[in-house]
Amino acid sequence: MQTRVPTPCVGLCSTTYGDSVCRGCKRFAHEIVDWNRYDDAQKAAVLTRLTQLMSGVVSRYVLVTDADRLKASLDSHGLRYRKDQPPECWAYDLFRQTRGQFARLADLGLAKLPEAESMSYREIWDVMNSEYLLVSEGHYERYFRQPLAFD
Repeated sequence: MQTRVPTPCVGLCSTTYGDSVCRGCKRFAHEIVDWNRYDDAQKAAVLTRLTQLMSGVVSRYVLVTDADRLKASLDSHGLRYRKDQPPECWAYDLFRQTRGQFARLADLGLAKLPEAESMSYREIWDVMNSEYLLVSEGHYERYFRQPLAFD
């Protein structure tokens, strides 16, 4: 039996308002529109890009010190995450769903990195989310925007 590739949608689509990159899942607008027409390899390529970008951003601010503890915390609180992604993505999902409203990172198997030492958990979430959107938009610009032709 073939495993269905899940959509990365988080229910916060902004492409309907004209964004080229969704502020929720960070997919390109055409990827959202065409998702159900994509084959598994195309879907996997999108998920790989999103995972790499997300992990890179999280790794600047938060260290996963205990992946098992993080997974247990997500499970015990009924928070959604993709078990096939690396723990850094789980940390992003934790921040996304809680907006940084939790008591102590250490209790969740996480620690602040020097870049985030002076930041509140909410500020860490805001910066990670903004940076993830920026790098996603950068990828869109690099691969899909054509330079303007001047006569």
